[in-house]
Amino acid sequence: MTKNTALTIFMVVLVIGMLYTSIFIKYSDRTCHVYIKAENCEIDQCNWECGTKYKGVGVQGSCVPPGFDPIDHACLCSFNC
Repeated sequence: MTKNTALTIFMVVLVIGMLYTSIFIKYSDRTCHVYIKAENCEIDQCNWECGTKYKGVGVQGSCVPPGFDPIDHACLCSFNC
């Protein structure tokens, strides 16, 4: 293999690695939100359901809308995409 071919292959691999890393870092910090219908929304129940459905670090559940009767609530799951 000539010196130019080896250098070209090295540069292509380097550029592809840099692109992959920049794309991964750009989209890894996003937070996704999903609503789950709940019969009677409670924070502990919401956290448990979200934790079982979306396993991982940063999973959090909350009842929305706040301040209304718990029967009218839905569970909002927030997790890292």
